[in-house]
Amino acid sequence: MVAKKYCSHSGCKRLVNLNQRYCDKHKPKQQHTSKTSDYANKIHASSRWRKTSQLYREANPICEQCLKASKRAGKGLDERAGMINLASSVDHIVPLFAGGEPYDWNNLQSLCSFHHSLKSQAEREQKK
Repeated sequence: MVAKKYCSHSGCKRLVNLNQRYCDKHKPKQQHTSKTSDYANKIHASSRWRKTSQLYREANPICEQCLKASKRAGKGLDERAGMINLASSVDHIVPLFAGGEPYDWNNLQSLCSFHHSLKSQAEREQKK
């Protein structure tokens, strides 16, 4: 018989193996993994990046692409104009695989999930 313990999530009574912390329902989500480069994955896994990202998001909490779109709102250039979202991630303007500086604030931008997805998709196409 294998020894079990309770899931570490507050109030959860599911049993897990001793070498696990959470049950499948409360297991933390995977960290960001880049589909473009192993170098980017190494940077994103570092504590220096987590601190840089957090500080940048605190200083720039609104998606910078949403802000640009709202400035173009009166000109009818963007269908998402007027929709301003909180940033969910910090993105490198010049991608790491293209030689962008990982910790330079001039190479960072706060993006919502919509704009980050668009940019990531374009970068994957560019890399092909």
